[in-house]
Amino acid sequence: MIKGTTLDKVFKGFVIAIILFVFAGVHFLVPGFYSTLFHLTMTGNMEGLVAYITSFGYWAIIISIFMIIITNMTGLPSIPFLTVNGVIFGLVPGIIISWIGEVIGIDLGFIIMRNILREKAQKLIEDNHMAEKLDQYSNIRTMTFFRAIPYTPNVLFTAIAALSRISLRDHTVSALIGKMPAVIVEVWLGHDLLKFSKYGGRFLIWVTIASVAYLFYRHYKRKKK
Repeated sequence: MIKGTTLDKVFKGFVIAIILFVFAGVHFLVPGFYSTLFHLTMTGNMEGLVAYITSFGYWAIIISIFMIIITNMTGLPSIPFLTVNGVIFGLVPGIIISWIGEVIGIDLGFIIMRNILREKAQKLIEDNHMAEKLDQYSNIRTMTFFRAIPYTPNVLFTAIAALSRISLRDHTVSALIGKMPAVIVEVWLGHDLLKFSKYGGRFLIWVTIASVAYLFYRHYKRKKK
């Protein structure tokens, strides 16, 4: 009979192998893919990012979802991709594409942190002084609330969920519900920013909404301390 620890090692090895296979496959099929996207996002070249993703034609949808998934799995910022999606695909399709990528990426990040990177997750929440209040932040209602706030760090709340007693089903539900309002604001704000000459007034309204939401988040977080 295979022991539980052996099964855990096999599962972890399988997950790592799949991730490496996907990364290597993309690199083999599209040489320079990662370096180009890294350069464009790190330099803040949103116009270049729009042009590069658009250059893939119909595959641009898959590329965008893939990159959002990767950023949420690794803890890298997904905002650059959400910012350009409204311009590339249009507002409603861009919101839906971004939402799909966010939910899948958050759930995969949750599975990886819970089963493989628990020590990394523990260190992350300890660095943010949230370890002692783990249970307060880990039920489905609270997790949905924090997922719904635009521009909050997905990786932090994924780490909290991974170390909590929340089930994968409840975590998925919180991501499905919570990320929709956050993604709407992030994609729409990005769309209006990149087309500021036409939508400058509406952009300022979105900035106000995002700022109020962030201040509310900070106030709520202080009350929990």
